[in-house]
Amino acid sequence: MVFASFRKALGLLVKMPLIWTAGIVVGITAGLDIYLELSGETFFAGKVLLLGLLLLPFFVAGSLGAIKRNDGSPAVFLEEGKKHYFRVLLPAVVLLFAAVVTIFLVAVPLSLIAGENAVEAAGSTALGVILSFALFAYFYDVAAVRDELGVFASLQRSAAFVLTAFTRTVLFYAANVAALLLVGFGAIFLWTALLYDRLAPLAESGELVLMETANATAVQAQFAALLGPEGVWATALVYAVVIALFVPFAIAFKAAFYESRGAVEAAASQVGEYDEKGRWYRY
Repeated sequence: MVFASFRKALGLLVKMPLIWTAGIVVGITAGLDIYLELSGETFFAGKVLLLGLLLLPFFVAGSLGAIKRNDGSPAVFLEEGKKHYFRVLLPAVVLLFAAVVTIFLVAVPLSLIAGENAVEAAGSTALGVILSFALFAYFYDVAAVRDELGVFASLQRSAAFVLTAFTRTVLFYAANVAALLLVGFGAIFLWTALLYDRLAPLAESGELVLMETANATAVQAQFAALLGPEGVWATALVYAVVIALFVPFAIAFKAAFYESRGAVEAAASQVGEYDEKGRWYRY
């Protein structure tokens, strides 16, 4: 099922090119965010990233709606994007709020208990909460668009979807991680090739190791200075390309997997037999 969904996702990306717009828009805003961060313009960086995150639900809804209707035309894409924008956005806001509250409620007592290791405990808690929420809520947008569900109904449907076939869903997640790692390794290779002339002397001199002992702000400023303007642009470009490639694939793969699971469950529920004249009788 996972492999079949993977193949279908690749077919959807070819058949419906507008799915790529989600990755392109988010990739551009994320790339600009990285560029502005490394350039010291942190105030504008956050605003650009927020704009990209607010635009993303429209393109996700348009892509999922187009896949649902099996029509990749611009008219259908725009119609579905406008129709389901808030169905995708609002559950994400609820998830963000719930995650922040959960992290606060769990991290504060753990930090008090951990004492000197409070920072590590809080970080581990935040990571665990985020992964848990992502595990069970990952399909909420597909459920919201395909089944036209509300905020809490889509989250509930996503959790039920994961729990009913947990093993296959974990395999699906593993395939996503493998695809992300593949794209990531390719991006690292490209980034290293573009900046080899700058990185090689630093690695040989040991300056990259020394940077690890400084605070985060100093490391960011020093790293940007070592890269230079061209290196900062190259870093932002590679980062944008990774997102532009992976986000559309993740959307198509998610939609294909959700649809294939629904088709299998629907077929399994139709129990019966054909008579000698080819007529179907359901028990």
